[in-house]
Amino acid sequence: MKAKQFLTMVLLVAASSFIYSFVTPVGGEGFEIYLDNKLVLQQFNQEMKEKKNIQLTAAHSNSELKVKYYHCGMAGKSRTLELKNADQKTLKQWQFDNSEGKNFAIALAVKDILHSQEKLSNSTIYLYYSSKEAPQGRLLAGIVHAKKNTVTGR
Repeated sequence: MKAKQFLTMVLLVAASSFIYSFVTPVGGEGFEIYLDNKLVLQQFNQEMKEKKNIQLTAAHSNSELKVKYYHCGMAGKSRTLELKNADQKTLKQWQFDNSEGKNFAIALAVKDILHSQEKLSNSTIYLYYSSKEAPQGRLLAGIVHAKKNTVTGR
C-alpha cells in the first residue's frame, strides 16, 4: 500500500513539474505601455531595437500611462522613467520605490507628459527607463503629439 502511495506522489510531482514548466516566465527583457489599461505598445528582446512611437492628444490629459518593464520575469529595483528631448536633455524624471514580488507597473499622469511636450512646441519627446538592473537606460518610445483623438503604437 505504501509503495502505491509513493508512486502516486512521485507521479503527481512529475506532472506538476511538467505543467509548471509551461507557465513560468520565459525570461528575457521587455516592456509594455498601457494608456488607461489599454495596451498601446509591447516589445520584448530583439524587438526592443526598433524605435516605436506613441501618439497622445490633449484629450488624454486626464489619462494614466502605465509602464511594465520586465527583467527576466522580475520587476526592477530603483526604477526611473525619464522624458528626454532629441538632444538627450532630461525634461522630467520620475523615481519609483522598490516593490515586493512582481509589481511591474509604474504609472505616470499623461498631463505631465503633455506639459513637457508643450514646452518644446509639441515636438517628439522620448520615454526612457532605467533601474539597478539596466543602469544605462533603455529607450522605450517616442511620444508624438497627435492632432486627432487617437493613440497608437507604431
